[in-house]
Amino acid sequence: MIFTTKELGELLSLTERHIYNLEKQGILKKENKNEWDAPKNIKAYIEYKLENEGKTSDYGKIKARRELADARLKELTLKEKQGELIHITTIAKELEDIAVTISNKLYALPHTIKSQTKITKETEKLLNIEIEKILNELKDPKEYEIKANLFLEKQAQQKEEIEDDKENEEEN
Repeated sequence: MIFTTKELGELLSLTERHIYNLEKQGILKKENKNEWDAPKNIKAYIEYKLENEGKTSDYGKIKARRELADARLKELTLKEKQGELIHITTIAKELEDIAVTISNKLYALPHTIKSQTKITKETEKLLNIEIEKILNELKDPKEYEIKANLFLEKQAQQKEEIEDDKENEEEN
């Protein structure tokens, strides 16, 4: 995906001037004037940072790990901007809506069949029993929300660990 210099700078947390300096060093490459292939340049920047920071000291290694974590977050941000990443709560809501739609259609089925043809009370009762069995096999829509919340908690915990690493690095 093509980004402007300013957008690439936001993704990498760099100034435009620094991006152009990295281009002069041959680390980053632009496609045309003010056009940068973001995935290719993010990868090149990560490799550059790991090469230069990882060799110097333990501090460099800590900083490289932080940079790698930041880079992963930036890649996720890029994927989100490109529409390749969907938030788990959105998926949970969609699945819940689908389950409700299926449930409503199944409950309406005996009435629909009854209005189009003559069916006995016994057949209608059997249809309702089978519909209940099908619906019981579907998971409770609240289950989706619970799993989404568990995922969000895990994500928040990972973010806290990254921030702790940053704080430890700054203390050193």
